Amino acid sequence: MEFKPFVYIAGAGPSNPDYITIKTARIIKTCDVVIYDNLIDNSILNKCKSGCIKLYAGKSAGSHYMKQEEINNLIIEYALKGNTVLRLKGGDPFVFGRGGEECEALKKAGIPYEVIPAVTSATAVPMSAGIPVTHRMLSRSFTVVTGHTADGNLKESINFSSLAKTGGTLVFLMCLNSINTICSELINNGMEESTPCAVISNGTRENEHSIRGTLKNISETAKNDEKIVSPSIIVVGKCASLDMRSDIRLPLSGTKTVICGTESFCQKLSDKIISLGGLTEVLGYVKIVPLTPEPLMEEFKNIKDYSVVVFTGPNSIKLFFERLNNSEIDIRALSHMRFAAIGESTKEFLKNYGIKADIMPKTYTSDALAKELIENCQKRDRILIPRALKGNKVLGESLKNAGFKFKEIPLYDTVCQNIENMPLNADFITFASSAGVRGFFENGGKIPKGTKAVCIGIYTAEELKKHGFYNYSVAKEACADGIAETILNEVKNKCSDLEG
Repeated sequence: MEFKPFVYIAGAGPSNPDYITIKTARIIKTCDVVIYDNLIDNSILNKCKSGCIKLYAGKSAGSHYMKQEEINNLIIEYALKGNTVLRLKGGDPFVFGRGGEECEALKKAGIPYEVIPAVTSATAVPMSAGIPVTHRMLSRSFTVVTGHTADGNLKESINFSSLAKTGGTLVFLMCLNSINTICSELINNGMEESTPCAVISNGTRENEHSIRGTLKNISETAKNDEKIVSPSIIVVGKCASLDMRSDIRLPLSGTKTVICGTESFCQKLSDKIISLGGLTEVLGYVKIVPLTPEPLMEEFKNIKDYSVVVFTGPNSIKLFFERLNNSEIDIRALSHMRFAAIGESTKEFLKNYGIKADIMPKTYTSDALAKELIENCQKRDRILIPRALKGNKVLGESLKNAGFKFKEIPLYDTVCQNIENMPLNADFITFASSAGVRGFFENGGKIPKGTKAVCIGIYTAEELKKHGFYNYSVAKEACADGIAETILNEVKNKCSDLEG
């Protein structure tokens, strides 16, 4: 297929990866090149497809990694090579994001593009801090203003006389270095010194911090608060006195969990923890790398000789049926077989292919699965085990010692991406496989003191001990829900100890 140049200009929202749009999250998985800005969460970039070129072109207060003209040229350069390029910005590309300038450059170069709207920090950040930018009884309008200008002369570039008379809510972006000028100019142009104000730093993220005050004192209050750092937003107006945040605390509120695993597993676990009020960060996905299909294809030719198929996870199920579909074998050739699943999530995933598991242990471990197979199979049975290349050897060794005939076919390998810096303030880190633990440490990962590991099973915990780490818990059920339940119990027990 001939590749044609195309560019997407999109925003990732206000820093929190949960606020990226569905469309942008889908597009990022298809692009050849991603040119991204400051404040793009690592978990978003982890969604890039294998081989994607990721180029940092961020800007922050007082530091421009690239000039805008250089960024324009970079986008055009990679697009003209036939790539699909994603220009990924923080917030919304058309709200002080210079997306318009990039569109003009692409038009001039004759390169087709699409702009994807995003959640702007102008409304999302105040909302996260409990401040509505409009309120029927207090403010019927809001104005978004840049707190940073190209020439650095905010006083001359912004019409403070008009802003002071709007009567609605004022939201200043990129403003921390200009907070004294903003406040003094609004007062000098007639706004009351007692007008409520708020400054919000790192809005929507786990380290969000906000302060309240008035036009008269907010600048000094911000200066004396070490948690008020860039990026920050200033909200001015009666609505800034409101706090609409819920008083109800969910059970994992105030906790942070770092998650390691495959993309699908990380997403499932993250959704569960977030629903319980916790914060999550994906440290790095474990990539599923399919192996050559020939060994399994060869076994399909002799599928009538097998009477049991054993699945130890959803990935092996997915690849098994994909390869069956690509073979000359009809699925009805499996009608004589029984199917075994290591646990509930594997059993449920198998249902997607119209098959209900015949064999499943009560506890979701390789030992329990082996015991269940030994009790439910005959010595005349021949067992096929499609699985991960680096899976533990317990299942095979148990079947061998019991005298059963079986064949293990590696379908995929697990490859850990480079581990980003481990957050120092994490309460928990989760591991979904022993291979994930090995990859974590082999890629330079270190677990800070005070962070507790939660393992999906005993063999994952054994791998942690091999690396000298003993502060861990093991989930009672080897699945995402089981890990979330373990974290929940850890937090409950800690709260009970503190109360006692």
